[in-house]
Amino acid sequence: MRLKNAIIGYLLILGVVGGFASSPVSGQASQTSQFSLSGTSYVSCWYWGVMFNATQGQQFRVKWNETGGVPTSLGMYIIAPSGTRKVWFCDSGPIALYSNSGAFGSANWAAPSAGEFNVLLVNYNYGSVSGTLSIIALNATVTVTLIGYNTAPLPPPCRGTQC
Repeated sequence: MRLKNAIIGYLLILGVVGGFASSPVSGQASQTSQFSLSGTSYVSCWYWGVMFNATQGQQFRVKWNETGGVPTSLGMYIIAPSGTRKVWFCDSGPIALYSNSGAFGSANWAAPSAGEFNVLLVNYNYGSVSGTLSIIALNATVTVTLIGYNTAPLPPPCRGTQC
């Protein structure tokens, strides 16, 4: 009798645990990535990016944190993928759906349409910067794909009477 009760108890526990493991999880699903950006040179600034998919109206929280010594402000942009292929200057940034700056911060953002979106972190400073970027999808799962590192040009020097 004890063996039968033990087997029934074991199967009951296994069924409950299996039910939790196979059910879809609602809540926050987060993807965190680490970055390290070189400092700005006399001709360009470095940026680093990731890509993720979204459905229209899907809500996200994007959090970034500079983790090097002295806090260094970064530019954070959420853009359409086509924005990384266009020329944009360091001081103005790409054409963004959302932008912010700081050594750390968070942004609540809703996707305006279904598709792919990029998050770029831009180092406008002469010193190197490292940190983390987290993308949290509310009530969904988010998959983040690394875009990698690249540079954007500094604007041409001002000459003549327009300065």
